[in-house]
Amino acid sequence: MKYFAIVFMLLSSVDSLLAQNMESLYECIYEYTVSGQDKNKEQFNDVGYCMLQIGTGIGKFYDYSAYQTDSVKQANCNDQVISSYRLREQRNAFFFDQIIYQNYPKGKITVQSIITPNFYNYEENRYPVKWDMMEGEDTICGYSCRIAQGEYGGRTWVVKYAPEIPTQNGPWKLTGLPGLILDAIDTEGTHHFSAITFRNGAASMTSLNKEGSITTSREKFIHAKNKFEENPIGNIPPESIGEMEIRKHGDNPSESTILINGIQLRMRIHPYIPLENE
Repeated sequence: MKYFAIVFMLLSSVDSLLAQNMESLYECIYEYTVSGQDKNKEQFNDVGYCMLQIGTGIGKFYDYSAYQTDSVKQANCNDQVISSYRLREQRNAFFFDQIIYQNYPKGKITVQSIITPNFYNYEENRYPVKWDMMEGEDTICGYSCRIAQGEYGGRTWVVKYAPEIPTQNGPWKLTGLPGLILDAIDTEGTHHFSAITFRNGAASMTSLNKEGSITTSREKFIHAKNKFEENPIGNIPPESIGEMEIRKHGDNPSESTILINGIQLRMRIHPYIPLENE
């Protein structure tokens, strides 16, 4: 493990970041659980999966099914295979609809997300959370972890990070500790990222594409996104709809895919609980 750690220290100290250098050296798969109550006051636990790709001074965090689609494209699979993975991505009931580029551009986090029928992107500081070290230890994926706590977006997060993997990446926007964050949960127990696999990189990191994306601020986007998700269909301005397509995947209408101007409108099974309240 000493050789592994030394290599990673060298990687994390690189100052220059070139857009064309998007090699993914390591990957961490996280189970992402959202817990809450539905309109009938019944408890639910929605479980999805996300991927963190770690490169030379850069990270990319997004939905695991989207990562799989990227992987088969890079493998030059035939159109039928790629279409099957795209369909899986569309039918993903707990799709994580943010793409987070960590330290891209240098010193920033770039977020790309959707408020149907538009893509949006915004930037914020690379390390948005101020961490306080806590007592205690744990072992995750075979790595000894320390504990830290910090506030961000109206939530308090408790995270476990592995100094043996000395990169400052982590799930979502939770970055900036001297070790990869392998577990993160808010103190209300609502959102939980838990690493299940850490491995060598298997696919390149696709670069940020802002074509057709609206640039905004974090504050404006979070406010608009949280309001939109209260009633997605009702909050789409009729004048913004150029075309609407409904693709049926069986006899169950709830499994249909709705596309507005080519952008998917995801109908959630349970109430939307935002990662950021403010």
